[in-house]
Amino acid sequence: MSLKTKKTQRLGNKKLYLCLPFATPVKTSNWMTCYMKNNRLFNFGFLATIASSLVLFFLGCNSGEGNPKIDEGTISYEISYPGRPEGGMLDGVLPREMKMQFQKSRYVNTISAAGMFESKLIADCKAKTVTFTFNFGPKKIYATIPEAVADSLLNAQFSIPNLIDVRGMEEVAGYDCERTFAVFDQLEDGPDFEVKFTSDIQISNPNWCNQFKYLEAVMLEYEVKQYGLRLKLKAKEINSDPVNGNAFEISQDFKKVSIAEMIYEFEEVFKNFQ
Repeated sequence: MSLKTKKTQRLGNKKLYLCLPFATPVKTSNWMTCYMKNNRLFNFGFLATIASSLVLFFLGCNSGEGNPKIDEGTISYEISYPGRPEGGMLDGVLPREMKMQFQKSRYVNTISAAGMFESKLIADCKAKTVTFTFNFGPKKIYATIPEAVADSLLNAQFSIPNLIDVRGMEEVAGYDCERTFAVFDQLEDGPDFEVKFTSDIQISNPNWCNQFKYLEAVMLEYEVKQYGLRLKLKAKEINSDPVNGNAFEISQDFKKVSIAEMIYEFEEVFKNFQ
């Protein structure tokens, strides 16, 4: 599904001073009335021309406005847990932020909790591979899977929502976003929710490995349900600073494991937060 980003333009609080030069001075206090009476050219067509000029002036002054287009940088998301009662013993170690670092056709999502747990998803949108890392205490493991396995896991763990376009734009982290509504066929797949996204953050096919794979844009607000938890992610800051290539590499002290073992470790950690 290909979605085009709609642009909005704002005029703001601007003043325009228009000076009309007349060749012949008018000796009356009401010079405009005199001019209108004695100059047949001053008619509706003349007024329409002036009005059109004003419109072009305003549009011309604002033609450069809009979201900046970037293909490298970092997005910081805040994480909340809709529907989950607050005040539990483990609330302090739940992940509260996700950092997404990106370079054109690749990105890495990193979440951590209380300095005890860290996990990364490294997606190569060109080679169509996904690498998961898991760091919990002394355990440091990773698994890399190709597109076919990623599709199989996606269909097994997630339901693919129907996306229904919503009219109007909404700002998230300084970016004007288009909106769509994610609707699931089954109630147990989770409640429906709104997704806000932009194509001005230019990552090629960013959602090929998640449940929004038909949305060819970067999501700045969305929800995901996994391992019994419902997470809402909303971008709070976006910058275009260069990203160090080391962010996409796996440290040598990580052990490679099967994807089955990786999933088991995730399930063991997150079942304590349900």
